[in-house]
Amino acid sequence: MLAETRWPHTMTDHPAPRFPPWLAFSIATIVLWGAWGVQSKLIVDRISPWMNQALFPLGLLPALLLLTISRNMRRGSNLLRGSGYAFLTGILGGVGNIAFYLALARGGKAAIVVPMTCLFPLVTVILAAVVLNETMSRLQTLGLVLAFLSIYLLGV
Repeated sequence: MLAETRWPHTMTDHPAPRFPPWLAFSIATIVLWGAWGVQSKLIVDRISPWMNQALFPLGLLPALLLLTISRNMRRGSNLLRGSGYAFLTGILGGVGNIAFYLALARGGKAAIVVPMTCLFPLVTVILAAVVLNETMSRLQTLGLVLAFLSIYLLGV
């Protein structure tokens, strides 16, 4: 048979994806969030951070409508606790957004404020170590030190 003479990884046998979906979504995230950073500076030059935060959720409505028809909407091991955490996440994100827009509105340059605030995973890493007892290797600790150094260098 012809199929028996083909190499094991040909197009007819289950080829490895050349461009994995996670990479496409990651690139889309970079592009969208990069545009979001510039758009944010344009916003604060025209309306207050408070007004922006009030209007911002309206941009989420299309995604919310799609989510309401998703079969995955009510999946999870503890919907009540998960919903509480999601609500708290929304509060933290909303207050963080206001602080971000205030930084831009009070003279911060998008080229500095956006990358500096994108260092928020530092807080996650530190809290994960304190609250969740997660450990870091020496190399990861060096990465944290360099990230803190980048904060200083961005502010100079």
